[in-house]
Amino acid sequence: MTIKDPKYFSLTKVKQLVKEVEKDPTIVKELVQLTLGEDQNLSMRASWALQHISFKHPRLVQKHIPSFIKFLKKEKQHTGAIRNVIRLFHEIEIPEKYCGELYDLCLNITKNATLPHGVRAFSITTLGIICQKYPELKPEVDLVLSELSTFPQPPSLTVRIRDVKKILSKL
Repeated sequence: MTIKDPKYFSLTKVKQLVKEVEKDPTIVKELVQLTLGEDQNLSMRASWALQHISFKHPRLVQKHIPSFIKFLKKEKQHTGAIRNVIRLFHEIEIPEKYCGELYDLCLNITKNATLPHGVRAFSITTLGIICQKYPELKPEVDLVLSELSTFPQPPSLTVRIRDVKKILSKL
């Protein structure tokens, strides 16, 4: 299977790739390199595969957190790849040393109305995950979510805002 040819890249193929990772974990490193690469479509497909790998093998993906943060800092990335990388953080344990940087990135993404709803929705959820570890961040996230709520939002954001506010209310 090759992720370089889009007509041969499907959910079925990604699931096969997840099984191959069990035999050859070096595939993850290769996918991370493709995600960080300059080819936006290849980056998007590689990050999608990594997202599915994170569901079954979070530890293999967790090793590459610095690369994912580096990716999120880069400009002009495929928004699908950004969405996939942010979604990875829902499956893996985020070490303390990366939480601050990831928090800042997700807060900025959440406030950026020019980004697609899916990217922003996953950022909101990631903020909720980080706040569960660090409740002192709750006031800032609550303020941003309250501000977003004052404007009409698509259902994807409305649900995420509601769910994260529920999490924050219990902290």
